[in-house]
Amino acid sequence: MLNLSFIFDDAIHALTSNASRLAVVPLPAAVYMMQVDVINHYRHALDHYFTLTLNESFLQSSSIGTPYQKWAYFTNKDFEMLSFAIHNLLRYSSRLIHETEVGPQHNAEDFSEMIRMGRKSNSYTNPICEIRFGKKSIGICVHEDNCLSIVAVGFKVNRDTEGNEHEQAIEKEEFDRLHSTIRAEKIDIGDRSILATLRQRGTTEIAGLVEKNRVFSEACNVFYQSRNVAQPFDNFNESWWT
Repeated sequence: MLNLSFIFDDAIHALTSNASRLAVVPLPAAVYMMQVDVINHYRHALDHYFTLTLNESFLQSSSIGTPYQKWAYFTNKDFEMLSFAIHNLLRYSSRLIHETEVGPQHNAEDFSEMIRMGRKSNSYTNPICEIRFGKKSIGICVHEDNCLSIVAVGFKVNRDTEGNEHEQAIEKEEFDRLHSTIRAEKIDIGDRSILATLRQRGTTEIAGLVEKNRVFSEACNVFYQSRNVAQPFDNFNESWWT
């Protein structure tokens, strides 16, 4: 529903393919914790207020307003926290990918290779900036007119020769081309039974993320068998990562 799987997949690929290039040893552990944070906030947002009927006693006679307004207020707060967690995961996953793609290559002969290999981490820049500077939120936002919008992380779908779909982040050039046509998915919730359907979509996505997080945790454990987590490093922390 929110198209988060490619972030987890990219982290797995980065750590299993190019871990020897990683100078910032604590970074995979931080990404692992942020993946768990996203999963937990996603699950909480779907389970807390999202599927209430509006007939619950604790929604009545609220200082916030009508039952719908109180439900919308807390639902939006839950998804705001999820968006914050996703923003953190995007930033630190981007750095993990950058560190492992580019590695300690600094001489002029390697510059073109650095540009080529850094393309994937650069594809995270636009969604990060959209959230940080454009005040965008990833997740669900409830509106006053009995509708909600679902905003997913920008992605494109590739299909292999067998027709299976694979999500990946949009590259900068493609993002610029598609930006004017990317819209939130708007859904009428006058019939509130649709909320249970949306919750199931989200729950299904969470199950996939949990499995990917498990795979990443195993890669982390292998990585840390011969490394200390707490050790100094001198890689400059670029402002767009923080």
